[in-house]
Amino acid sequence: MTTMRAIPAAVAGAVLLSGCASLSPEQAFTDVAANVEQRTGKQIEWDTGSDEDILVRNRIDHLLHRRLTASQTIQIALLNNESLQAPYAKLGVAQADLVQAGLLSNPVVDASVLWPYRPEVAVGNIAIGVVFNFIELFWKRYKKAVAKSALEETKIQIASMVIDHAADTNMAYVDYVAARQKIELFRRVVNSARATVESAKAIRRAGNATSLDFEEQQNVLTQAKLELATAEASAASTRERLNVLMGLTGRQTKVWNTPIRLPKVGRSPPTFDNFERRAIARSLDLAAVRQKIITLGYKYQLTRKQTLLPDLGVGFEYERTGEEDDRESEIGPVIDVTVPLFDQGQAKRTRGIMEVRQARSEYWAMGVKVRSAARLAKAELLTNQKLVRYYERAVLPQQARLLHATTQQYNAMQEDVFRLIRAKREQIQAGNGYIDALRAYWRSRANYQKLLSGRMPEGGGEIVVAAAGGGGGEAGGH
Repeated sequence: MTTMRAIPAAVAGAVLLSGCASLSPEQAFTDVAANVEQRTGKQIEWDTGSDEDILVRNRIDHLLHRRLTASQTIQIALLNNESLQAPYAKLGVAQADLVQAGLLSNPVVDASVLWPYRPEVAVGNIAIGVVFNFIELFWKRYKKAVAKSALEETKIQIASMVIDHAADTNMAYVDYVAARQKIELFRRVVNSARATVESAKAIRRAGNATSLDFEEQQNVLTQAKLELATAEASAASTRERLNVLMGLTGRQTKVWNTPIRLPKVGRSPPTFDNFERRAIARSLDLAAVRQKIITLGYKYQLTRKQTLLPDLGVGFEYERTGEEDDRESEIGPVIDVTVPLFDQGQAKRTRGIMEVRQARSEYWAMGVKVRSAARLAKAELLTNQKLVRYYERAVLPQQARLLHATTQQYNAMQEDVFRLIRAKREQIQAGNGYIDALRAYWRSRANYQKLLSGRMPEGGGEIVVAAAGGGGGEAGGH
């Protein structure tokens, strides 16, 4: 028996039309880049070896030779870090899936030649077949809807990843500059303590100071050197973290520099009008779950259609039998139908419903988290701003006056050396606490910016506030 299943002209036209979608992910990346720039004010580029990529590298090299601001550091990190380049390929994968969803399955061609088991027969029967899954024409638009929604999910994921990287770079920049500011503080302390120790040596040789007085002065120098070494180690560690975040290597890691002090806190706090509502509206975390619900909805529609309509293959069959002098030919339509005898798709439909319900619950739970994060970010930022101002208006001036008065009393021999040393230590603690408070403020400011850019802050805020509070309590407790 010979069978031939031919594709109808209408089906052939559908096959041709199914290949019209573009495989290029450039538009998807352009959408992501525009979204990132609208949220952060920063640009991203996909390194494809073009002339534009050379211009980007020249721009990066130019920035590295300047004293970097936080904004410039973030821009370098988004343009130059190779770990960001790899996920961009996911856009190409999702775009390819969208194109694939618009394609129909290839027809199956089978052929065979059969000879009767008689030596005298030289010509056998020839079989040629072509099968086409006709029902896919009805599923095609649902498959494309699923793939298109999945592509939107991927866009949100890539934008979220870029914003996370920008926020991480911002945090590392704050930590690095704070470490440099502490280095500056403790270098001054070491130099002052070293001069005091030299004076104490002369006084001791003259017999006007005890060994205990001298050791107390020496201990101040020793502690200052320890704090300086700790700050230098912290600066070295955070600098390497910034090198990684900016994607720098070789000579690039040596040329860049930053200010040695964190910016002062402005008098006016950020705008918190409708802050929770704005955080909800701009949340990429919520957008990701919302898009997931849409994708699952399309998947469920596709599942329902596939379980309600079984696989259907259509075509024509051609049969030629008999020997050369007695051949017969037959032609006619063929239909292949999958009979849903054991699996009617009830399990798949139930699974789809449960996945949608789960995603809906995740959406509402994420909304609660975003609102809570907005309230916490606002509280942390305002608290840290007040803490910095308290240091500037009260703690630091008070410690300066206290040290000045104690020094005068000591020079008039009305205070002993231990009271003078304690006043110096309290001033050092106040300066150290002030830097911690500044660092806490700018980290909480980074969390605030990250939230308005659409991403949930991932820890850090409570920890640095506690650290700043510890420093502030230690400094302001006298």
